[in-house]
Amino acid sequence: MADYKLNKYNWLTRFYQYIVIYLLFIPVYYIFYRLKVYGKENIPKDKKPFIVMPNHLSNNDPPIVSTVVESPIAWMAKKELYSVPFLASAISKLGAFLVDRENVSKSTIKATKYIISKKWSVGVFLEGTRSKIPGRLGNPNLGSAYISNLNNVPILPVGIVGSNKLFGPITVRIGKLFYPGKDLEIARWQCAEKLSELTGLKMPDKENEPAVGR
Repeated sequence: MADYKLNKYNWLTRFYQYIVIYLLFIPVYYIFYRLKVYGKENIPKDKKPFIVMPNHLSNNDPPIVSTVVESPIAWMAKKELYSVPFLASAISKLGAFLVDRENVSKSTIKATKYIISKKWSVGVFLEGTRSKIPGRLGNPNLGSAYISNLNNVPILPVGIVGSNKLFGPITVRIGKLFYPGKDLEIARWQCAEKLSELTGLKMPDKENEPAVGR
């Protein structure tokens, strides 16, 4: 199940993003959360789309990454967020699209293909949900590697530290673009290693944490 509109990923949606980023997110995160960013030179300048892959600590993460990356990003949003009418309308206007994490359907795949064809990047969290163990990444999802391979676009790893703390400080480290391997089971751990290096968070336990489906 996915929710997107064919006319949604245009200049108007991007304009909404710019307004919210510059009037709200930049003052809030740089001033009150003491946001520091490293590796901005790794953000592509050629306007080609890519997969934005952060680790996930809190609800602050999508706006933080959108503020830092400064490229049009369509975030995958869990279906639970769409149960709140005002929130559903707001995030939809800012380019998010609905995904059922338990049943990623053909319409979700179609949505990502369409979004990337419009030169928008797609935001996919490594774990698919917030990490629940302090100091450790959550179990890596197959999603980012799968969508990257499906659309032949690279992944931009973005490590976030401190977004789960009231008023931070927040540190964001941006890694270099990379293409994951074709074997998704290997690729998801490759993705986790990239974010472990950027964040300093420990890797999940491979022996005790089974793969998360697409």
